[in-house]
Amino acid sequence: MATAHARPAPIGLSPAQLRNRMIRSARRIIVEHWPRVDRCTVCGSGWPCTPTGYAYDYLASVGQGSWVPPEHVLGRR
Repeated sequence: MATAHARPAPIGLSPAQLRNRMIRSARRIIVEHWPRVDRCTVCGSGWPCTPTGYAYDYLASVGQGSWVPPEHVLGRR
């Protein structure tokens, strides 16, 4: 019998798969919000904007807090 506070596995992903998906999502947020000059291109606010701050907080929690999008990715926008 399951306890009332047990969490179901999110959409059947293993912890490693979920972690990798969250890392990809955080990186995508950073790329989409990467500044031109010193303003977020999505939010229009000073950089780092709130979504980018949360994305970097998550990456820092998994040991990737210094991640920066590769130049070829940033040049495609």
